[in-house]
Amino acid sequence: MKKSSIPFLLGIIFLVLFGVQGAPIMRNDRCSCISTSQGKIHPKSLKDLKQFAPSPSCEKTEIIATMKNGDKACLNPDSADVEKLVKAWEKKVSQKKKQKKGGKQKINTFLKAKKPQRPRQKKTT
Repeated sequence: MKKSSIPFLLGIIFLVLFGVQGAPIMRNDRCSCISTSQGKIHPKSLKDLKQFAPSPSCEKTEIIATMKNGDKACLNPDSADVEKLVKAWEKKVSQKKKQKKGGKQKINTFLKAKKPQRPRQKKTT
């Protein structure tokens, strides 16, 4: 091999590796939900609710509910019941976030209030 071909090959390898790093990562090659569940789901039985917007790999909105018992179900995003469930879930999640923030503030105020106080000295004149 000639000395001039080595840098050329290294340059091509570098360009190929650089191009691979810039490639977008897709969620899947296809939609995750083949069919949707028509049954109602109670908000208390939910462990997690994920909503995926349409993408180049899947043209429809997908909502996947994970139950506390581990079962997963695809929900119909056009259903009124599912829209209510999503709103209830978002409200529940936002309340948990507020509680976490509020809990930190309460701890800080508790720690501030717990500072030892020195006894006041009487003024002597």
